[in-house]
Amino acid sequence: MTLPTNEHIRAEFHRILDSRADIGVVRMISNWFFEPANIFDPNSRGKPKPEPVIVLAYVLLMALACVIFNFR
Repeated sequence: MTLPTNEHIRAEFHRILDSRADIGVVRMISNWFFEPANIFDPNSRGKPKPEPVIVLAYVLLMALACVIFNFR
């Protein structure tokens, strides 16, 4: 039994993603950041999940603190 190569795994992964329109890299990322929209309301949009928003706000706050204290 031979081990698959990186190229083979990458090609299979892209083949699977290309065969399904409802999944993909952008869809996976948006599912991680956004809650699903209401399927019964055609104008609804998914709201951001609180966990990534909190983490992003914390990282931006720390970056701002570093900039303020290092470049006064």
